[in-house]
Amino acid sequence: MGVNVVKTPEQGRQEVLEWVADATQVPVDELDLEKQLVEIGLDSLEVVHLIATIEAIMGQELQEDMILQASCLRDILDLMDRRVLAA
Repeated sequence: MGVNVVKTPEQGRQEVLEWVADATQVPVDELDLEKQLVEIGLDSLEVVHLIATIEAIMGQELQEDMILQASCLRDILDLMDRRVLAA
């Protein structure tokens, strides 16, 4: 799946959810946003790919400490919302 730089937080959220759903083989509507990434089935390599995907979607690099603060998928989506709205 290719990624596109998004214009709105909703577009970014949807693209990330679709990426995670594809990586975990779990339908988007069944993803638990409160579970830690490893609990939803992402290993460390997939998390690195997820970060790269988010950066590509947002068109900006994320600071490593911002990602380390994210404990679940909802935290990552909220981080994306804040970064897109601030841009």
